[in-house]
Amino acid sequence: MSTTRRYRYLAPSAGAAPAKFIVAHLGAGDEQQFCFYDTLEIGRYEASRTELPGQLLIDDPTVSFRHCLIAQTPAGRCTVRDVSRNGTRLDGRRLVPNVESSLAVGQTIEVAPGCSFVLLGDTAPADTARDEGGRTIEAAGVTIATVLVGDIRDYTVLVRQAPAMELQRSVGRLFERLTEEVVRYDGTVKEYQGDAVFAFWEGTPEGEQAAKACAAALALNRLAVQLADDRATWDVPGFPLRMEWALATGPVIIDSIGGTRRRAGLSMVGEAVVLAFRLEKLATEATGPIVTCAVTRRMAGHAFRFRDLGEMQAKGFDRADRVFALLGDGLESRTDGGPGGRS
Repeated sequence: MSTTRRYRYLAPSAGAAPAKFIVAHLGAGDEQQFCFYDTLEIGRYEASRTELPGQLLIDDPTVSFRHCLIAQTPAGRCTVRDVSRNGTRLDGRRLVPNVESSLAVGQTIEVAPGCSFVLLGDTAPADTARDEGGRTIEAAGVTIATVLVGDIRDYTVLVRQAPAMELQRSVGRLFERLTEEVVRYDGTVKEYQGDAVFAFWEGTPEGEQAAKACAAALALNRLAVQLADDRATWDVPGFPLRMEWALATGPVIIDSIGGTRRRAGLSMVGEAVVLAFRLEKLATEATGPIVTCAVTRRMAGHAFRFRDLGEMQAKGFDRADRVFALLGDGLESRTDGGPGGRS
């Protein structure tokens, strides 16, 4: 059942791009369609606000005054950019603020809980500075996320000994390919920290996000192995590419950072974030390239094979915890060895 919301919309004049529609409550009795051509701005409705063509305004205090911007090229390719306080999600994946993401017909944009739109059309922004009216009510809260950290092994040695220009270009090309893979598995890349990629999957206590993250970690590791032999990506002679990965799942708070006019990125706070970075340092030749916390293993154990590595104490934590190696797809129906015996 859809939540009743007040929408205000002034249709724009026909533009250079083909007509597209975003649809609220698709297939329901209260379905509403909003046509646009070149650009569409989604934001919060306020009685004092001057309404302009091409703006879709929603009577919801958790929607930002300017929440997200949809743009379309003359060829029909669409993008969406989040500029909000509380975040915009594309098919459930939270977008990084002020980074354009491709938007395809059939995909769903969510701007608030229970408030989403499906893009329809034939196929694939105006950014005028204005003072905001009322303040957006913060909707940031605790969510259960699986955090992934991938790190280039021996990066300190690389920085000291490898040619700087070749290393910089190779790392840039590598991270570009890794980002594409994370997005392909419905994850969000929060940032890169020197030699590390930091991504996450939001979800619920039932844990579907952990399985997605495990599938992504396996795919990312396979991709890194392939790219190590691809001179078009990794071109640092004498310094082979090797990466380690870690996954941790737990409660986190995700929020946008930056001023009201321009969101600069995402802030994520929670023990799972720290644990993922610490667990990655525990990966060795003996453990294998991907290590996980016990919560991730429990949530994804129905779909993936793990090896119990026993109890290890991550740096900065006051006690040892069970750590697992992620081995691959498949039901856990056998003992995989390791200090703990059964996986």
